[in-house]
Amino acid sequence: MRLGRVIPFLLVASPVLAAQVTDVATAMDEDRSFELDLQATYQHRRDSTRLRRENLQGGAIVLVDELQHDRTLDQIDFRISAGLHRGLELHVFAPYVLRDAQDWNYATVNGTSVAATSTLANNTISISGCRNPALCATVQPIVVVPGHSQRSGFRDPSIGLSWAIVDESRELRLRPDPYAPGTTAATWVVGADYTFPLPGQIDDPSAFGPSAAAGNSISTKAFRRAHVVTAWTAFSKRFRVADPYFLLRGSIAFPVKGAFDNCANPAALSEVAPANCASPTWRDQARYQPPVQAGFALGSEFVLGEDAREGRKIALDVRGDVTWFSAGRDYSQVSDMLGKLTYVQDYVNAVGSLGIYGRFARWASLRVYGTVGIDSPHFLTTESIGKDLDGNGTVDVSGGLGIPAPEQNPTYDFRLDQPGRRLRADNVLIWGVAGTLALSF
Repeated sequence: MRLGRVIPFLLVASPVLAAQVTDVATAMDEDRSFELDLQATYQHRRDSTRLRRENLQGGAIVLVDELQHDRTLDQIDFRISAGLHRGLELHVFAPYVLRDAQDWNYATVNGTSVAATSTLANNTISISGCRNPALCATVQPIVVVPGHSQRSGFRDPSIGLSWAIVDESRELRLRPDPYAPGTTAATWVVGADYTFPLPGQIDDPSAFGPSAAAGNSISTKAFRRAHVVTAWTAFSKRFRVADPYFLLRGSIAFPVKGAFDNCANPAALSEVAPANCASPTWRDQARYQPPVQAGFALGSEFVLGEDAREGRKIALDVRGDVTWFSAGRDYSQVSDMLGKLTYVQDYVNAVGSLGIYGRFARWASLRVYGTVGIDSPHFLTTESIGKDLDGNGTVDVSGGLGIPAPEQNPTYDFRLDQPGRRLRADNVLIWGVAGTLALSF
């Protein structure tokens, strides 16, 4: 789940009619020659996930409880916005992770831990398969439990433009009454953002894996090295005390050289990995593949009090966000415990938020809000078994025999990617609180 960014509130001399999501820094305006906005947002977020695994029982595949996974994130988002022209803004966004910690332990069912019956703890299947029975003759726990991982540092920064094609307050500047009959103008803003990869230590799940026992002091950075392009558009319209808004957004990402590649950690892969990772057929096919995202937000501000002359305002903000994430090889809830990225099924995230916004003067504002959300259930380990390179209708695999198998996906895990053994994220609950301080000059 990704917490939504808050666009800083504009502080202008005339009444501000646009909701925060459609506010844009301006310049060369009648009452403002240049605007510079500085914003800092502190976020605290907690994600709780029940990890279940497919298991064959009585000839049918059922889901059994395995692990409880919790993630705690504390992050500060810095944002600078500058007006370039009337209704045209340039902004830079830089998130800094104070602490991004993940903890997991055996799930509890009816007050009893599943440790004794866990299929992860009692696993006998080799990551390379069981065509060689000797590889699957002993117990081989898949993950370390309990476990812990942690990250900190800057994430990849973003730069972008916002353009208010139609500005409600500008359209009504000649009318002193913002609620005059016949008012039909609505604020319409379009924007584009580019997240660019920076050099440096990347977010590396292979640092954990078997070393992720609870109490470890391992920490990695948060850079993921991908070009991310985001486009969005938003509309808002003031109706007396209500200021409803609607936002559409979408993003696509392209990993670059240096992004994490599962082939960099062959110890977490099957026996064919050394040969197949070096093959042109599988080059870059085990690399980070961020999901495509598309979503919308619908909400409204409700003005509780306003003094346009003094530039003061207090309002409630009620908002809902829905985001679809495509399938992709991503940093999932099980990546750190496995020491590799996993191919995640597509899913939907839904988040509701309630906040209060206060503008104390034309140059300072504060927003405090809380969020709660869910993810739809989705499988976390869904790598394909390979490619039919010779067109014979089958994918030839080694399966633990130690023979060449150029068609086998080097990242395929016979323990977890095969239907009937996959891990799934269920009962995902997300909640958080945040506060934003914005200054305008």
